[in-house]
Parts: sequence; C-alpha cells; structure tokens
Amino acid sequence: MQEEQKRIIQMVAEGKISAEDAAKLLGALREKPRKKGRNFHILITESGKKNPKLDLSIPVKFAKLGLKFIPKNSKLNAHLGNTDFDFSTIDWQEILELVTAGEVGELFHLDVKEENNEQLTIRIFVD
Repeated sequence: MQEEQKRIIQMVAEGKISAEDAAKLLGALREKPRKKGRNFHILITESGKKNPKLDLSIPVKFAKLGLKFIPKNSKLNAHLGNTDFDFSTIDWQEILELVTAGEVGELFHLDVKEENNEQLTIRIFVD
C-alpha cells in the first residue's frame, strides 16, 4: 500500500492529478477491501410462479473462464415460456469486467413481457 501512496503523491507533484483527487484516492486505499463474490448467478423467474425457470449458479472463477469463450457475434437464443430471448444481446464483456473487478450484487436485470402478458425477469448477479 505504501507504494501506491507514493505514486499518488508523485502524480500530485507532477501536476497529473489535483490534491482533491489525491485525497479521494488515498481515502479509497484506506477503506477495507471489499469481499469478492464467490458465486455467479443467472436467475430467470416468471411472475406468479414459485419455482424459477432457470437458476444457474457457478463459482466466479469458472464464470470468468466461461465468459471469455463466448464469441463476440455469437447468437445464444433461448425459448422462455412464450418468448424467445437472445442472450447474445447482453454485454457479456462488461459483465466479465465487473466480475473481474470484484463487483458484488446485481449486474444485469431485465423484465420481459410475454405474449400472454406474463412477465419474465432475468437477473445476473454475484454474491
């Protein structure tokens, strides 16, 4: 941590950042490190139903590895109830960056209205 503090002070001395920005960075260094998430979840629920349509939970380290192998222009369609959903519309690269940065909590939330007026909820989160 001392090395990081020295770099921040050096950046102020070189005029690369302001003293105010340095104070924020130094404060962030003093904060307790966040507990990193351990599990990556994809949860799909249907309104009015007790059991989820999909409840996928895998360790974060495997999710990071798997997300790297999704081709950029691939199509990943799923038929959910009366709705076809294209999972390739999700920005998996952004989710991978959030997971790698140690983000915890909900990373993606989408409510999909089906033809029969039922609602599907798609959530991606890390806990």
